[in-house]
Amino acid sequence: MNHIETFLQSKNWLDTDLDARYINVHHPYAILVSEDEGRITLRGNTGFDNGQNGEEIFSFTSLKELQEWFENNIGE
Repeated sequence: MNHIETFLQSKNWLDTDLDARYINVHHPYAILVSEDEGRITLRGNTGFDNGQNGEEIFSFTSLKELQEWFENNIGE
């Protein structure tokens, strides 16, 4: 999962609380990374909990899936 962290940081998504919840102030999402489950979840970011309780939008099982989503939806 270290590659996921590197990828997200390269796109300016940061884990400010060091709890595997990545946010970018320019996007209305939070990305949660679960190493135990091998799953990456894109959630709505309600602003005060960094996506912990936000609605699940997409779920990914690999870095490649996440990269494709970024390319197709964010253009990065």
